[in-house]
Amino acid sequence: MFQRKAPQNLNDCFLNQQERGGPVVYFFRIHACSAAVLAFIRAYYEAAETYGVVIEGRIPNPGETNLDYYDEIMGAAFQMHPGFFAESLAKWMPGMQKSQREAVAASMYDALDALRKAGKNENMLKNAYVKFMCWLYYRFSGVADGPRGGCTPKILYEGEISRYELMLLSILSSAGCDVVLLSYQGDAACRRIDPSGDGCETFFVPDGEAFPASFSLKWLRENRKEQMKQARLYGPAPQIAGCTNAWISGKGFADVMADVSERGNDPKLFYNCFIRMNGVEDKLTYQSS
Repeated sequence: MFQRKAPQNLNDCFLNQQERGGPVVYFFRIHACSAAVLAFIRAYYEAAETYGVVIEGRIPNPGETNLDYYDEIMGAAFQMHPGFFAESLAKWMPGMQKSQREAVAASMYDALDALRKAGKNENMLKNAYVKFMCWLYYRFSGVADGPRGGCTPKILYEGEISRYELMLLSILSSAGCDVVLLSYQGDAACRRIDPSGDGCETFFVPDGEAFPASFSLKWLRENRKEQMKQARLYGPAPQIAGCTNAWISGKGFADVMADVSERGNDPKLFYNCFIRMNGVEDKLTYQSS
């Protein structure tokens, strides 16, 4: 079973499993914004597109066609037992590794047991179980098998999450997925369904502020497209920056005539000067054009 926690540093999410010091996954929510958070979301979003799942809004409930196919393959059997869940997963998702299958089965049992203790009857538990199985198959089959080659799959969820969705993402974290929830409206909605914070911790953002009203993953995607369009039209952005006048001695023409090698050696900078000459050094020798 993977150890689930919030990272000390947001960039810890990009460490491979060997660099995390054991079977560790990160499962946390962000509800405050900063420059570092925005940079992290951009990078994590790209990682989730490459190997993971991006969810914008609620996960759709299984449709009639999905449920009919599930019934055709799995039948109507249901037992409230981790062993039954593991055997069912082996049939329903045969590509899942045994270790991930057992972890998902145990986590699914814990989720359904919590519902049972909250007063849900067996029919309700079965409906929740079928929902989880369909979500795993139709929406998360590409990541439910956990890390590959040390690379941990990323799940990015944007919006106000429901109780069953939070349970599913908890199940997936047990299989070895990193999960990040973006709550632009604050932490209150998630606290209502997870008051103890056991399901998902909150990442503390130093000097965090509210997210800009215009920010969303859709905006991020469109902004990236615009940047790519600009790059196609005008070429890539410069990789070096100007260092104007910071290096000069103040001797005017001597600075202008200085060799490039004498101006500085930072490869990320080009050294130039911007000088205005008022008057002349010697009126007797100055020749006006």
